[in-house]
Amino acid sequence: MTSSLLLLAPAVASAIGLPVLDAPQPPDLGASIQQFASQFATETAAVLTAINAAVIDIARVAYITCLLVGILLYYTHLGKRLGKDLIFGGVALVVLTEYVVPAVTALAK
Repeated sequence: MTSSLLLLAPAVASAIGLPVLDAPQPPDLGASIQQFASQFATETAAVLTAINAAVIDIARVAYITCLLVGILLYYTHLGKRLGKDLIFGGVALVVLTEYVVPAVTALAK
């Protein structure tokens, strides 16, 4: 009979709003949110770094292709105007990819 009363006491105490001495404390909501935000920021930074590397690789393939096709069209006189435009576009992509994007990325860190 006494053991059932001892088990009943914490239930009654918590029902009326009294703290139970040996009860585990509820998790801190602020710390949980802060931990989630920190983990989210870390993983987002990792994903954006991977995306940045992929975009630079794709841009490198694009400017190499533009330059090669432009040089081919310009010097074979098949499309002199288009070849010249592709060469200028390839050079612009080189400048953007190799100089501007890394400078902006370095400023953001």
